[in-house]
Amino acid sequence: MRTGTGKIEVVLFAVGFAMAGLVLFALLWSGVGAYTDMARASGFDGTTFIDHATGQSVALDLVPLAEEHRLWSTYVTGGAADPPEPGRFYMTDEISHMTDVRRVFDGAKLLIPAGFFVMAIRLQRARAHSAEAMFRLVRDGAVTAGVVVAALGLIAALAFEQVFLLFHEVFFPQGNFLFDPATSNLVRLYPDWYWQGITFRIGLSFIAVAAAVAVAAAMGLRRARSTRLATE
Repeated sequence: MRTGTGKIEVVLFAVGFAMAGLVLFALLWSGVGAYTDMARASGFDGTTFIDHATGQSVALDLVPLAEEHRLWSTYVTGGAADPPEPGRFYMTDEISHMTDVRRVFDGAKLLIPAGFFVMAIRLQRARAHSAEAMFRLVRDGAVTAGVVVAALGLIAALAFEQVFLLFHEVFFPQGNFLFDPATSNLVRLYPDWYWQGITFRIGLSFIAVAAAVAVAAAMGLRRARSTRLATE
């Protein structure tokens, strides 16, 4: 395999690996258990919602808040057909934004099979050359994907608000993601600790898996090389 072609194959494998892996971890960490763990780690045990029907404040501890998260998480990831009803806790603009979040998730889920397809094609091409080429592709591709995600994670750690805003401006150009913290229950349900926590859980999980895949591929490469040398 020529050097230029090898680099292209590594980049394509890394892109496929990242596409599938990041979306899978986003879905994995969207559940109630992760929300509860992140809340407790942040010292968050409750907040007050505004009952828009009466104008009164409603104190909610972590149990009902986790249930509110479950309703939203199930909806945006495609597990429920309809969002929570507008009126009491959520306004029309909040429902509209979360509907757009669901559309983004629907599109992102297509990246999982697409990523695996890209990786499968790259692996097939490399395997046709040799077992060593295949293991080298997996090793280098996993390392590349892990390094890129780690770099993005470092940028996010240094400038989380700017990165968070840029993400929303790119994926929600209609601009319906800006809510008044004084009146929005959605902001109270998902404060900064949630977005920071889920972002870094996704990133760290992906990096850990990428490292494990790279190590396993390196071991496979070593065995394949030893086998080839023993038969020469």
